Amino acid sequence: MNLHLPYPNFSGVLSTGGGLVFVGLMDGTVAALGDTSLDELWKVSIGSAFSAPPMTFEVNRKQYVPIASGTAPASGKRRRANAPELNEQRRL
Repeated sequence: MNLHLPYPNFSGVLSTGGGLVFVGLMDGTVAALGDTSLDELWKVSIGSAFSAPPMTFEVNRKQYVPIASGTAPASGKRRRANAPELNEQRRL
């Protein structure tokens, strides 16, 4: 099964035991996908690129999925070379 993403994925993905796959994209989108269908179940735009992988932890029986945002200035410019629309993205 293949998933077409609009930009290269430099962050990697996180797959959970609950059947979800999380990904952070260069356009600032974080998305949750179904692990068998790869259908998009949820997404939010943060507005800052992702190059770190999503992670997970639990506190008081509640699961959290954090992901660090932002790119190094030099690597971010190189990664956006083929996507000029990302040049106006905010840097955190």
